Amino acid sequence: MVAKSHFTEHLVRLNTLSFSKWVFDPGMLFLSEMKWWGDKGCRKHRHNGIDLHSYAADDGTVRTLNEGMKVPILFDGTIVRGIKDFLGYTFFAVHEIYDSGSQLFTIYGHLQPAEYFCEGTYLHEGAVFATMAGTEGDLVPAHIHLSMAFISKTIRTESLTWKTLDEDERILFVDPCHLI
Repeated sequence: MVAKSHFTEHLVRLNTLSFSKWVFDPGMLFLSEMKWWGDKGCRKHRHNGIDLHSYAADDGTVRTLNEGMKVPILFDGTIVRGIKDFLGYTFFAVHEIYDSGSQLFTIYGHLQPAEYFCEGTYLHEGAVFATMAGTEGDLVPAHIHLSMAFISKTIRTESLTWKTLDEDERILFVDPCHLI
């Protein structure tokens, strides 16, 4: 079993947010088949993570995360790959957590690398490696896509893409809501 991360606490502290809890539309959640943005239609594949966009502040108002907010790594680990996505970049971090021949990866979508970021550097939990990317017009609001998966050691890091994540049966996703 994976221990709970202090990701939310780090995100709140780094960005000085007044934070009470995450607010999710159904399409933002793990395994959702629907989008929460744009036409709110069907996704091509079930959602393999969660989308962090809205939160309740201490005063009860609902607020949103914004472009440029600092994003910390969930657990001690190394960012091993970055690929372009439709809002920014997706980063893959590997952690020293294992299960049945697979290793835990966290996947962060729609970000921009921090100016001092260097792929391959070991980071401690809570260290900033990126900021939130902007939006795609009015269609897709700025948000952090967060996935967690046990990925077989037989999959080469260089082959990790969104297509691989959606199609390779050697990848076992875990619901991040239980760990943030």
